[in-house]
Amino acid sequence: MSRGRPLRRPLRALALCALALAALGPALASAPASAHLQVRPAHAAPGDPVLWTVLVPSEDEAGTRQVELAVPHGVLPFSYEHAPGWTRRLRTDADGSVRAIVWRGRTSAEGLAAFRFLASAPERAGPIAWKAIQTYRDGAIVRWIGSAASEYPASVTAVSPSVPRENAGGEGGAGAAADGGTGGQAAAARPDWVARGLALAALLALAATALAGRARPPGIARRVAWASRRGESRTAGRTSPSERRH
Repeated sequence: MSRGRPLRRPLRALALCALALAALGPALASAPASAHLQVRPAHAAPGDPVLWTVLVPSEDEAGTRQVELAVPHGVLPFSYEHAPGWTRRLRTDADGSVRAIVWRGRTSAEGLAAFRFLASAPERAGPIAWKAIQTYRDGAIVRWIGSAASEYPASVTAVSPSVPRENAGGEGGAGAAADGGTGGQAAAARPDWVARGLALAALLALAATALAGRARPPGIARRVAWASRRGESRTAGRTSPSERRH
């Protein structure tokens, strides 16, 4: 029995390792294998002008030299932000609609590139997939066109009427819908400070006029009448010298 005791410590260590692996198993399984090309936001309102951001991580020491983004059906780009060190080219269809956006430049090893543009979301609700092709400087190509469960999934945006409108760029009448149609009611409920100020000024002017009227001295006519009555009263109280002799 005494010889078997030294085996207990290795067995305990193995048991603790097994428990640790069991506890970390779900976390390790759910951890992403690599960073993916993404298009944000992940949610948008139908027909809403949105500021889209394309995030392109480089997981290769060679770095990225080109990104081609296919524009989903119903998405209407209309303005683009300049990315320093990158050029932009549009691929269009016969009707002039933008089919794809191509950026060319270079990132450092394991660098990150970000591109932004304004575009209206599709009028119809539902998911839209942003398929892209990433080309590295060493010639390697990664196609982000697969499903969500694939190794190279395409970024997806859910278009839903429940998403608040962004109205990026102030296009169309989306601003009126952004406040739920209460813009007119808010303006009507807003106090009219100009009218209130004018009314207050009028009241102050009337009060000043009333106070000035109370402190106003008697007019000339009133003064003459008052002096005349005072002189008559003094004359009536006096007697002539002849009357005194009698």
